[in-house]
Amino acid sequence: MRGLLRLALWLLGTAACFLLPVSQATAWDNRPLEVGLFPYLSTHAVLNAYRPLRSYLEQRLQRPVTLVTAPDLRTFVERTEKGEYRFVITAPHFARLAQVEAGYVPMLSVDNGLYGILVVAKGSPVRDVRALRGKIVSTPSKITIVSMLGLHLLRENGLQPGRDVTIHQAASHNSAVLSVLRGESTAAVTSATALRQMPPKIRDAVRTLALTREVPHLMYLANPRVPEREVAKMTRLLLDFAGSPEGRRFMRDTGYAGLRPPTEGELRSLDPYVTELKALLSQPR
Repeated sequence: MRGLLRLALWLLGTAACFLLPVSQATAWDNRPLEVGLFPYLSTHAVLNAYRPLRSYLEQRLQRPVTLVTAPDLRTFVERTEKGEYRFVITAPHFARLAQVEAGYVPMLSVDNGLYGILVVAKGSPVRDVRALRGKIVSTPSKITIVSMLGLHLLRENGLQPGRDVTIHQAASHNSAVLSVLRGESTAAVTSATALRQMPPKIRDAVRTLALTREVPHLMYLANPRVPEREVAKMTRLLLDFAGSPEGRRFMRDTGYAGLRPPTEGELRSLDPYVTELKALLSQPR
């Protein structure tokens, strides 16, 4: 009798093990379609910028679409690697890390290069990068690729960050630029597309001092748990959106040229930045 009881309990346990993935998959499929947006601007600004995309997807899919972000970039990277987002729109080196470390599937990339710009107040006497010696330069979080590019630009002009120039980390791209307008720093590093998405009163109050080198731009990825047919459908919808009237307005407003699949060469070109990113992520917050 005891043997039969043990056998029955073992069979129940085994059945539960087989049923668990099914229940998890069902819960995953029943959730609203979730798109994670990396917080390169303030939460309100980034969610508002992508509202046209959410509306388009809800209309075409006939299901709720939720845009989500995170309180900071490091948390966003961690949540992405844990697989918390069904689809994700993220920075290029974050995308490569998610592909290599967490199995995310690259779908599309913005069809123009990403580069950083070094800005100063419009009336600033600074006319050359070397004139920033002894000054304060604000950047977004050090783990952003734009910050990495900005620091490389300073080094290329003979300025060692932390020694010749004081680096102030701001909470976001717009916070970095606002620090210049408030007189808290002499210059700020941001991206051309991020500046384009800021209010005109901010854009018009600064001027560009220098440009960084160019890298692949923003990327769209799918969680590895998403079925291939759904990935293919979402990819088609995103391309349709980019070609639609509302999509063309969205691209114009954000400064994006369009969408296309990233090449393997572009993805591999991000590996040095991923190495730098992993080293920064290993440091205490």
